[in-house]
Amino acid sequence: MNIEEEKSKIRKEIKRRRMGLSPEVLAKIEKELPEFITSIDDDELRSKLKKAKRIAFYRSFKGEVPVDGLAEFFMAKGITCCFPRVEDDDIVFYDCKSLGKDEFEESPLGIREPLGSKKPVDPKDIDVVVLPAVAYNEEGTRLGMGGGFYDRFISRSGSGRPYLLGICYEFQICSDVPSEGHDISADFIAVIPEEEYTD
Repeated sequence: MNIEEEKSKIRKEIKRRRMGLSPEVLAKIEKELPEFITSIDDDELRSKLKKAKRIAFYRSFKGEVPVDGLAEFFMAKGITCCFPRVEDDDIVFYDCKSLGKDEFEESPLGIREPLGSKKPVDPKDIDVVVLPAVAYNEEGTRLGMGGGFYDRFISRSGSGRPYLLGICYEFQICSDVPSEGHDISADFIAVIPEEEYTD
């Protein structure tokens, strides 16, 4: 089995498990996520979040870790939050003042994206990126959906690369995630324990 076949196999299994999470479980995780993240005892993570002026989030889709509540938590603290929009073969981030319908529209894939009518955010102006991912290995290497959007985005920020925070379910930690040269790694992975989403 080559690397792409290995990645495809992992993606299929993780997506199956994510889709099996109930709306009630996802709502519970979303509600508890701000306290979960801010109570993590890691000096670098705490420092990066405390000093952050702009944090990049994603809008969860098909069972991804629901981070809307976390974004609203930081917005309430006066931190600017930006979100990705797919434009051509890249993702471009735009600041949003809220998660309201007047700030977002649905993409052809059904993903909520910010309206592209504002000025794009320079990657160097983002302090922390909350990464979506299919899986991570124990070293933090990220397996995405395969489009390479985040790999290219992070590479554009050069030496001013933002701090990369992965938030995932315990079943998304896979020792056999294959790594290639262009794959980015999270600086910290916050793992949601299995008891939070199982009966």
